[in-house]
Amino acid sequence: MMERIEGSGASQLVQLIRAIGYNSDITIELATVTAKPPELKIKVDHMNVELEKDDLIVAQSLTKYKRKVNLNTEKKAEISSSSVSQASTLTLSQGTGSISFISFEMASAKFVAQEVELEFTDELKEGDRVIVAGIHQGQTYIILDRAVMY
Repeated sequence: MMERIEGSGASQLVQLIRAIGYNSDITIELATVTAKPPELKIKVDHMNVELEKDDLIVAQSLTKYKRKVNLNTEKKAEISSSSVSQASTLTLSQGTGSISFISFEMASAKFVAQEVELEFTDELKEGDRVIVAGIHQGQTYIILDRAVMY
């Protein structure tokens, strides 16, 4: 029977991983980002020194990166704009008549975009708490994800 684990949720997770899946070659720790990229530095909770970018491997989802995607709505999508930076008028003329459009709104339109590039900009910043895995006897650390506590 396992003893009751004490501490915060993140601390309990680390203790549980150590108790059930302990591997002396890999350690799971919590750390704090002390300097944001490109000069990334972290401080692992039990260490007195900061680790610099040369000692770190970062999961792509924690960096600023671009990714190509296809967007296609299963149902109708609502498309709107809350501001117009430059007003323009479109005038269609046929014979003696003309129709002018100043602006228009579309609701419930089907939306498809092929090979759209999304840029993810939520990279690590100073003060973020992160979950790290120490490898190579603690010589290299992999930043796996942000640690969120409720």
